[in-house]
Amino acid sequence: MNNLVFGLIAVLSLFAFFKLSKVKASSKQLNRDNRINRFGSSKNKNENIIEGEAEEITDEEKKDA
Repeated sequence: MNNLVFGLIAVLSLFAFFKLSKVKASSKQLNRDNRINRFGSSKNKNENIIEGEAEEITDEEKKDA
């Protein structure tokens, strides 16, 4: 009985997954300027990179500040 119930749930969930996978975002959502760059390929690669040097801060320097 459990196999039948869980099998039916699996079939229904696969059916819903494949039906919903055809849904696509609208062009208004896809073609905007402030999209999150999730894959690292960007037109302006150095947009958020700040050039400079890093230095270590010790506990004594923290107490002085």
